[in-house]
Amino acid sequence: MNPTMIALMVRVPLPGKVKTRLIPRLGPAGACRLYQAMVEDILDQIAASGIPLSLLYTGGEVDQLPKSWQEKAAVCLAQQGQDLGARMQHGLITCHQCAESGILIGSDIPDMTSTVLVQAREALSRGPVVLAPAKDGGYCLLATIRGVSVQSVMTEMTWSTDQVLAETLRRLHAEGQEVALLPALRDLDTAEDLCAYWQSPNPEALHTNQVLASLTYPL
Repeated sequence: MNPTMIALMVRVPLPGKVKTRLIPRLGPAGACRLYQAMVEDILDQIAASGIPLSLLYTGGEVDQLPKSWQEKAAVCLAQQGQDLGARMQHGLITCHQCAESGILIGSDIPDMTSTVLVQAREALSRGPVVLAPAKDGGYCLLATIRGVSVQSVMTEMTWSTDQVLAETLRRLHAEGQEVALLPALRDLDTAEDLCAYWQSPNPEALHTNQVLASLTYPL
C-alpha cells in the first residue's frame, strides 16, 4: 500500500465544455487551451513530487482524454456522484483504497507546485486533515488520512462561494477534527482571476504561462 496518493479531478478538454466562465474573454478554443495547459502543469508538478496519481475524469469518455494525461496516472477512473461533494468524496475514497492518505486537488490551479504537494503529505503525518485555501474563499486541496471521514463537509455545501472554506473549517472544528492549513493558492475561474494571476505568475507553471503569453487580448 502506498503511503499517499493524489486524486486529480479533471474534465475532458472539449472547447465550450471547460472553463466556461472564461469563454467570454478567451473564446471556447482559448479557454480549452488554457485548461489543458493548467492540467499539464499540475501533472508535471505531481510527477516531480513522486506521489502516485489517480486521475478522475468527467465530461466525456476516457479515450477523449489526452494520452499524455493517462500515461502519468497510476489509476484513471470516471468520477462518480451526483454533485461536486459526492465526486470529491469518491476521489478521496479512491485514494484510501490503495494508500494510507489521500490528497484531493482541482485542475485549474497554476500556483500548485510539487512543494505544496509534499507539504500536504508531510502535514498528514502530524494530523488527520489538511486544507490549502483558495484566494477566492474556497479551497483547492483537501487531504485526509485513511479512516477519517469528511462527509460532513461534502454534503449540503453551497459550492462556488467565498464562504466555502470558512464553512468547511466550522464543520470540521465542530467535529473536533484538527486541520492544518497550507498557504493560499489562486485558481483561475474568471477574467478577474486571469488578470490577478498574470500580475504575479508562478514561474513553474510553464504551459499556463506560455498559453497566456500567446493570447492576443490584453490581460
